[in-house]
Amino acid sequence: MKTEAIWVTKPFHVEVQPLEVADEPLADEVQIETKACGICAWDSAMYQGITGPGDPPYAIGHEAVGIVTKVGSLVTDYKVGDKVAVCSATYNVQMAKVVNNKATGVCHLPDDLENWADAVYEPTCCVVNLLGLSEIEPGDRVAVVGCGYMGALTIMGLINGSEAGEIIVFETREDRRELARELGVKKVYGLKPDGEFEGFEELKADGGADVVIDFTTGEAGFAFAQKCLRPQAGKLIVGSWHRQNLTIDATNWHLGGITVKNLSPMSNPHYHDMIPRTATLVEKGVYQPGKLVSHVVNYKDAQLNHIFEISISKEENYMKGVVTFDD
Repeated sequence: MKTEAIWVTKPFHVEVQPLEVADEPLADEVQIETKACGICAWDSAMYQGITGPGDPPYAIGHEAVGIVTKVGSLVTDYKVGDKVAVCSATYNVQMAKVVNNKATGVCHLPDDLENWADAVYEPTCCVVNLLGLSEIEPGDRVAVVGCGYMGALTIMGLINGSEAGEIIVFETREDRRELARELGVKKVYGLKPDGEFEGFEELKADGGADVVIDFTTGEAGFAFAQKCLRPQAGKLIVGSWHRQNLTIDATNWHLGGITVKNLSPMSNPHYHDMIPRTATLVEKGVYQPGKLVSHVVNYKDAQLNHIFEISISKEENYMKGVVTFDD
């Protein structure tokens, strides 16, 4: 069947164009009428013509939410009319009116859900995976470097659903430092006039952090995250968008015995087990992803390209963008 989808037609430009989607889902798939789809950092990169499946044009998106309209012959956990969120995309073309996806990659949403933008759960599932892999022990001191959307979700998980002890946040932007405080972090630090972070020397003098989670997406922030670790057997979690070369301090790697872990779904062979657990944690209030959505635009709106632009620049206090698909 033909449906409408968002395509990157050239770098820094998206358009709504037809997309061919299979009429019937495969035996292990569900077909979903998309109501909304989150804009991921990967989508922002592909909008720029970076890390796409090839040269433009290409369709994008992997954070869809919507209503099940058909189920494959082997699917027993979902029925027509169920509200669902995709947390593991079978096809990365989900900024579309209709998508097919393996049933194991979706989770149930509340029947009374009204605001579809609140139900983009895929990034939260990545954070649940990240914190599970980090194996935070009772009382661990955890430093989060960067409090953007993923950092803020992680702070929610640390405060509401982990055994972490002291939580420390390093963030360059004041609006995001204020967000970290609102989420309950007591030690939140910005940059000093000399360009170094406040609180860093205090942290190192006190033995460093047991776990450091880096959300900075850049070489300088990644290097700083490594310096925050305790001298021996600390855990460095790569929590941000890293599709470029990053340098590990080989001295710390060996003498410090650093363990490096990655939030990527590919880091966990049991990632799909995290999907229904994520829905449960959102239901319990451990995570509240809807509170972090800052920008919503309809797929036919003239501001469609603008929301992609600010997903890169982070202007207008951008935190998380969502595209809706209601006509």
